[in-house]
Amino acid sequence: MKRKTICLLAGLALSASLAAQRRGNAADNTATAEQYIAQYRFDEAEELLDKQITALRKKRQPTAREEQLLAVARKGAHMMNATEKVMFIDSVITDKSAFLDALRISPESGQLFAYGAFFNREDKAGCTVYRSELGNKIYFSQPGHDGKTLRLYTSDLIDKDWTTPQPLEGLDDGDDAQNYPFMLSDGVTLYYAARGEESFGGYDIFVSRYDTDGKTFLRPENIGMPFNSAANDYMYAIDEVNNLGWFVSDRFQPEGKVCIYVFVPNEVREVYDPDDTDEAKLRRLALVTSIAETWTDTDAQTAARTRLDEARSERQASTARRKDFEFVINDRLTYTLTEDFKAPAARKLIGTWKAKEEERQRGHEQLQALRDIYAVADKKRKAQLAAQIKTMEASQEKLDTELKQMEKNIRNEENAFLSKPNR
Repeated sequence: MKRKTICLLAGLALSASLAAQRRGNAADNTATAEQYIAQYRFDEAEELLDKQITALRKKRQPTAREEQLLAVARKGAHMMNATEKVMFIDSVITDKSAFLDALRISPESGQLFAYGAFFNREDKAGCTVYRSELGNKIYFSQPGHDGKTLRLYTSDLIDKDWTTPQPLEGLDDGDDAQNYPFMLSDGVTLYYAARGEESFGGYDIFVSRYDTDGKTFLRPENIGMPFNSAANDYMYAIDEVNNLGWFVSDRFQPEGKVCIYVFVPNEVREVYDPDDTDEAKLRRLALVTSIAETWTDTDAQTAARTRLDEARSERQASTARRKDFEFVINDRLTYTLTEDFKAPAARKLIGTWKAKEEERQRGHEQLQALRDIYAVADKKRKAQLAAQIKTMEASQEKLDTELKQMEKNIRNEENAFLSKPNR
């Protein structure tokens, strides 16, 4: 049985359930195993699948798909019965491609970057980079030796250059993908997301700890529910200064969107007792269908919310003072203001680049709006919109090419100026 297939079925189960909920929730006697799994009604899913497998075997028909779903249901039941007690204080929906910008992590907890922006390289896999508080060590994801499978690496800053990336030893080599690393300030505890044998959904969040004696990471552990689900669960980060946690998931979200949940980290993991917790409530808590249901300590919730608001205000004020844009010059320099540029030619070009970048963003929003209209339009309207969408796509592609060349020219001008002796 391939775990990748199980993960895919679990993800499809969630999609099927959401579709059913939009139509008004199918009656129990017509619910499918996929819908039961997506609603975390694992016992009912297992009972239905057992009957289906028995019937199929009597007819000498294949049962592989049903057995795969049965494994998903059993794993889900085990995870739900060990759901951690977590207080969530906020949730924000954003574009998956931009969720790093929405995480309000204090600088003392390190920094997160998109791989392409940090290394100034093309990145179609959506890899991320975590840089330590001191800025001298990074953990990041990139394709491994096969050129396809994402693996985690680390590198150190020595004499202003990053050392050759080294793979993190001890993590599961059987994973289909590893991404979204985050290291606690202890330099030992690593959180990351992976797709593999130990995942319940697509990406699941795992934790591992570095063994300084053995020079390797210990066997990773799936951190379980409510953080992991039948959907994709990505970045998990802890702001130790403000005692706030963040994790990102695409559960309940349409394509291209994610929800960022903010929670209060536990010093010691405590789980809900399934014998003392109503089953329907346990399902809701495991799925995180309502963050308000986790507010069992009003004082703690209020205090955490205050810390969150202060962190956001500080970040917004800092951004307003220091950041107009982000432009990567090299591995060590990222400019955020026009006056950061030293080369006169680069400073002159950056104004044009900013205007074109804003034009690109507007075009992207308009194109997405047209695609949304196209999805629900009638046949005649679709034919009209198709040509318009095609024209806009060509225009956006041309603009993307122009921007990439302009960025290259600006970068070359600035780096050439900075390398001049006695400048």
